[in-house]
Amino acid sequence: MKTLPDYLVAIVVSLILTSSAAATIYKVVDDKGNITYTDAPAAEVAADEVLLPAINPIPSSTPAPAAERPLVPVDEEQVVAFPGYSFAALVSPSDDSLVHFDQPNVLAQLALIPELNADHLVQFYVDGSAAGNPVAKTSLSISGLERGSHRISARVLSSQGAVLVITPSVTVHVQRHYKRN
Repeated sequence: MKTLPDYLVAIVVSLILTSSAAATIYKVVDDKGNITYTDAPAAEVAADEVLLPAINPIPSSTPAPAAERPLVPVDEEQVVAFPGYSFAALVSPSDDSLVHFDQPNVLAQLALIPELNADHLVQFYVDGSAAGNPVAKTSLSISGLERGSHRISARVLSSQGAVLVITPSVTVHVQRHYKRN
């Protein structure tokens, strides 16, 4: 019987540790040479205590809910005071999300309170550049994103082209296969 590779053993041991951080881990070798890691070895089997290195905690980055993200205008001189919108934020994609290799499009959705006025347009941006022309709707399917990280944002424009609202940008990480020549 084959023994498990060291990296697989490390994964199993780390999973055991996360379930019970203070538990002692033992390495048990049976008469056939099979290795087992456990936190409760059988009394009749010889077991060696395993001293594991400390686990490096990695803090997760949880984005603030869309309702808590403030409106951040890029250039306050461009923004015209418009009392009609009390809230504007991108609700899709979520900030710091991953776009898998088999997902060709990213749907950007803007939440506005109240709804988009009939004479207003929404301009979506990818990495600071306009993604197509302004549209009279609050969603846009963005295609052709290269692999890597991209920032998506939106602006609501009046019929005269004045900027009424600018949303904070969200970051998406696009995962694509690398094609070698």
